[in-house]
Amino acid sequence: MSTERDGATAGAGEIAQEVGAFYDATELAWEAALGKSTHHGYWDDPRDASVSLEQAQDRMIDVVGVATGLDAGRRLLDVGCGRGRAALRLAAATGAHAEGVSVSAFQISIATAAAAEEGLTDRVRFQVADVVCLPYPDASFDVAVLMESACHFESKTTALREIRRVLVPGGRIVLEDVLTARGADPGRWAEVNRLIPVSFVTSDSWKALLEAEGFTGVSVHDIKSHVRPTYAAQLVNLARNRDDLASKIGEEPTALIEHLCRATSALGEEGVMSVEIITAHAPAF
Repeated sequence: MSTERDGATAGAGEIAQEVGAFYDATELAWEAALGKSTHHGYWDDPRDASVSLEQAQDRMIDVVGVATGLDAGRRLLDVGCGRGRAALRLAAATGAHAEGVSVSAFQISIATAAAAEEGLTDRVRFQVADVVCLPYPDASFDVAVLMESACHFESKTTALREIRRVLVPGGRIVLEDVLTARGADPGRWAEVNRLIPVSFVTSDSWKALLEAEGFTGVSVHDIKSHVRPTYAAQLVNLARNRDDLASKIGEEPTALIEHLCRATSALGEEGVMSVEIITAHAPAF
């Protein structure tokens, strides 16, 4: 029996609403720092200065795409899709159909416009929705992708349970996220936690959470060395675009993002923050 959820944000939790409001207010600031993809870049060789941040961000999507095993006719759910770049790029490359959800209405408006501009509205669609109450019937998707969104989940267990519901039996989850590095002091996140609603855990914690919800074949790939140039690049971009950004959104949100980028960059450079790709399969029944 289908348990499709009605209403785009029905059941959205308080933290999800905070996250949506945060990105509605700061999306232009993230664009100033990171461009049109609000996630880390992936450098095959982190010493290769000829690779731009934008190119590396597209490469990250491609790396995640390989992990999905997507091909034509399959259905992808991008959870926390941001501006939709991952869903659009993967759909264009594979011929898959894609849906993207975000709790930010502003992000969804940008993603929807991008789908139209790229001529992909027949295969890619975006809507406002919370991961704990996805507006899809059971077994709707072959793959779920989460690119640096799961750190915002108020209840990771509830989110995984809902993702498992909308995946076909044996479907795949691919999670690329910011994590606490093994052995790092979680208290080092205190400053970041004051600035943005997040909850960073280790890959061991994610493995335990996935297995507790019946996911199998959990695999973890540490890619922090491949993303490291992101930290310097975002600070350079933000400094270059700061005056223009402040004139558009005001000094206070500009300063907040500046502070946040500096804090996360420092944690990344020091090895407190890790970026990893975790894959697993939904129960095959």
